[in-house]
Amino acid sequence: MTDRIDMPNTHTILIIDDDPDIRKLLRLALEEAGYGVRDAQEGGAGIAIAKEGRCALAIVDLFMPGKEGLETILTLRREIPWIKLIAMSGGSSRADLLAVATSFGADQIIHKPYEIDALLASIGTLLPKP
Repeated sequence: MTDRIDMPNTHTILIIDDDPDIRKLLRLALEEAGYGVRDAQEGGAGIAIAKEGRCALAIVDLFMPGKEGLETILTLRREIPWIKLIAMSGGSSRADLLAVATSFGADQIIHKPYEIDALLASIGTLLPKP
């Protein structure tokens, strides 16, 4: 990994996904891009993390055990209205739920599988440059 002292990003991103491999992949990519990263394996834990720190953005999977993604997005939008939210899910049958996620408060949606560069571009449009 590169030395991030000179990296321009100072935002912290929260990853909420029950898949540890996805959390690890996203953490590596986001840290390499210079972001701080927190993560949680389900919605309730993610909401608690978001409340304790100033995460600028949360990436929320829609299908998780415990507090699932739509409920998590709705709670985050209500309790932390300034946080930016990206909803993600895989499979064509879940595309309708991604559309519902925007009505629940997601700022953007992303379909799995996705390209990391596309996700980073989406994040870049949502977060102000430091």
